[in-house]
This record gives sequence, C-alpha cells and structure tokens, in this order.
Amino acid sequence: MIFGPVSKYSLVNAKVRARLSTLLDAERINRLAEARDLSEFYSTLDGTLYEEIFSRPEIAFDPRVGEKLLLEREVAWHSELLRDLGGPEKELVSHFLEKYEIENLKIALRIREGKRESEDMKYLVRETLPHSLPYQAISEAASIEDALSYLSRSPFYNSINSVIDDYRERGTLFPVEINLEIDYYSRLKERIEMLSKKDREIARKLVGLEIDQKNLGWLIRLKFYYDMPVGELIGYNIPGGYKMTRDRLRQAFKADSIENVLSAALEKSVGDLSGILVKGQDLSKLYLLEIILWNILISEAKRTLGGFPFTIGTVLSYLILKRTEIRNVITIMNGKVYKMDRGEIESHLRVSF
Repeated sequence: MIFGPVSKYSLVNAKVRARLSTLLDAERINRLAEARDLSEFYSTLDGTLYEEIFSRPEIAFDPRVGEKLLLEREVAWHSELLRDLGGPEKELVSHFLEKYEIENLKIALRIREGKRESEDMKYLVRETLPHSLPYQAISEAASIEDALSYLSRSPFYNSINSVIDDYRERGTLFPVEINLEIDYYSRLKERIEMLSKKDREIARKLVGLEIDQKNLGWLIRLKFYYDMPVGELIGYNIPGGYKMTRDRLRQAFKADSIENVLSAALEKSVGDLSGILVKGQDLSKLYLLEIILWNILISEAKRTLGGFPFTIGTVLSYLILKRTEIRNVITIMNGKVYKMDRGEIESHLRVSF
C-alpha cells in the first residue's frame, strides 16, 4: 500500500523539500523589517531567490512593479510543481492558479465601475494562467453584461451571471466578488473529493481552515460595514469550513458586536484566541483577525510537513508557506513605500517559516 503514494509523490516531494530550504528565515524577515528605506530593503534580499527581481532598475521608480513580478514568480513556481504531478492531484494544484485570475478579474471589474484607476491594469499578473481572459476589454466594457460576454467560455461566467440582479440592487460589486470566491471553493472541493482517502483528509483540513478565514472576514464586513440583515448573511458564506459550521456561523450572525461574533464563531473551534484578541487591540482592524486566522493555517501546514511526507499535504503546505513568505515581502516593501515604522509593519506580518 505504501508504494502507491511514494511513487506518486517522490519527484514532487524532492522538489518541495529543496524549496522549503530556501524560504526566508526569521532573521532575514527581521532585517527586511528593520531596513531604513527601499534601497536597504532591496539590498537585504541579495543572495536570495528574490535578488533577481529586486535588482531590476524599473523597480527603483515604481515599487508596484516589484509586487507584480513577485506574484508572477509565485505563479511560475506553482506551475513548475505541476510537471511532477498527475491525475486528480495535478487537477487540484492547478485549480489554485484560478485565484490569480479571480484577483485580476476583480481589478478589471472595479476599473469598469470607476473604483480603480485604469493604470492599475499594468500591474495584473500576466504569467501563464489556466484561462486567457481579455482583462482590458472587460475593464472597458460599457455594461456588466458586456463584461460578462467576454467570460462565456470561462468557469467564472455562471458565478457572475447568477448574481447580476443582486449586484444591481445593491449597487456594489461585493455580491459578484463573493460569488466568484464561493464558486471557486465549491469547484475546489469537488477536486478534493477525487483524491485518495488520506489526501482528502489532509486537503479538507487545510482548505477548510482557509474557508473559515474567508467566512469570518466576510461575516464581519457584511454585518458591520455593509449593514446586511441577519437573514441574508447565510447566503454569503462558503460551505465546507473546517471548524466553523453553518450552525456556528448562524450564532455568530446574531451577535451584536465584533467581539461577540468572534466569541460565537471561534469558541472551542480553532483554538482559544481570547488571549490574543485582547490587550487593547482594535478588533475593527480586520487585518488583525485575518492574520490571526492565517497563522492558524500556517501552524497546521507546518504540522502537516512533520508527518508522512508522501501526501498532497506536503505540496499544499509548501504553497501555503510560500504564499505567506511572498505576502510578507510585499507587506514590508509597501511599509517602506509608505514610511511605516517597524512596529506597524510587523503588526501586519503573517508568521514566517
């Protein structure tokens, strides 16, 4: 029985283990946070996998190019893993690339709505992605229907088309953006169910923790920032969370403060966070909640890496940790752009590997 997974994952496992050794350590992250300016930030990355990106002259004039190149490199590293996978495992890992397309699509739609500047198009991730979408045409479409027509052969068409009436009624893209995410995770879960029993268990947990994070963040936004009625909130969550069941979320919907929402949603669920969520911290800062929940996912990824290596968990955990590292690098870089002090930058960082 053991030779099946060993044979299936031996090549990709070797590649992932080698890549894990190149992740930035805590000392390097600290040095990046301590950098006095962008120039020192760039030089601190000398000798790392990111040196080539940040040595490009155009980044000195426009740091946002650095963010775009980081994400494109992330896509490239992700795509390289597909060469050593096959069957449902390859389909699952390939599906994660749609997240970059969804983010591109959100930006294009926001530009069409006048919520973003047209120049933001040049910062879209252009690395090879599963579908060739005409983002420029979408951003320039005269109506949402015209924009939708460019997606007729993509998996995103139905998820947008089904909430057009809601979009018109509310006058915001929020229903569209949420439904893109709900559909993405729905199709992701279908791919998870095609895996072997052991791989299903691992993938359900790691993906479920990410769904918990999404659902709780959306709940707080919809309830306290969009003032959505309690009866409508259940339609805006992703089924399949690891610990935050629909019953638990329903209880959270009824809470009258962010603190009570967290108590109802998290109690005996993803660990005792009460000690983390006090000490005078402003719970209205959603980034704090998102970081806490993401750090739970990181802890689970590390735990998975310490187990039997020849499972989908090794690949998924690496992708989580690599995505964490790149988001930390981007966060620190943006902190230098906006001249944030070290303490403020560090408050926005996810736990490093």
